[in-house]
Amino acid sequence: MLINLAYRYFRYAAFRIVSGMGINLTKKMLLSIFLFLLSMVLSGQTAVDSIKVKKVKWAVTIKSDSVFWIGKANPVTIDVKGGMNYAVNIKGGTISKKPGGYVAYAQEEGAVTVAVYEKLPKNKMRVLATKLIPVKRIPVPQIFICGVQADSVIDKEQIIQDNVVTAYHPYYKVALPVVGFDMVLPMGTDSAKLTSPNNHFTIEMRKHIYGIKSGTLIYFENVYYLLPDGSKEKIDAFGVYITETNKYKVGYRIRGL
Repeated sequence: MLINLAYRYFRYAAFRIVSGMGINLTKKMLLSIFLFLLSMVLSGQTAVDSIKVKKVKWAVTIKSDSVFWIGKANPVTIDVKGGMNYAVNIKGGTISKKPGGYVAYAQEEGAVTVAVYEKLPKNKMRVLATKLIPVKRIPVPQIFICGVQADSVIDKEQIIQDNVVTAYHPYYKVALPVVGFDMVLPMGTDSAKLTSPNNHFTIEMRKHIYGIKSGTLIYFENVYYLLPDGSKEKIDAFGVYITETNKYKVGYRIRGL
């Protein structure tokens, strides 16, 4: 019906135009011209409907250390080519954008997954790239009582002579300053706690150690140390067993050698 009305209008308009130009057109000729023009319009409409939007080609790389450490800022570099309509997320931690890249924090041991998504209409997302990264906890420092590792056996003479508590951190691979500790000694049925403000045994501590018997267990508490960034932490309580060896007896070993 619409095509019929359009044809009538076309025929009327064409008749008015060609009559003024002195041209005679038959109904058959007008119909042929109308159908030709109509086919051009319909073919043009079909061409417009068939236009497709080119799909975006993404190129995404995620770079980081081989291990994430709990409690540390873990740097992540994400390079995205193809557009700006993307999002970054992490499973098992938090991640935020910083100058020069991203910083991620892991929540627990195991692994985290860093992912880059393309943002789609209707709040939908499409995964562009992912990376699985193992997560470990930073080990605690190793504490040494006059060169003997915590929870070991030591001669009381070695404590009196060497007179030092040291710490080594396997993560930072450096010696850490010890800035104070408590020593708990058995006193009959009770115990006495003595405090040192640095990494050396006080005179009172050494006097008590000199008088204790072999086989006695001495506890160390509140052993504080400084990390490389200047922050202070303390290690869990530990003990050492006091024993007697021959290396400090006169005639068995020349002291200092």
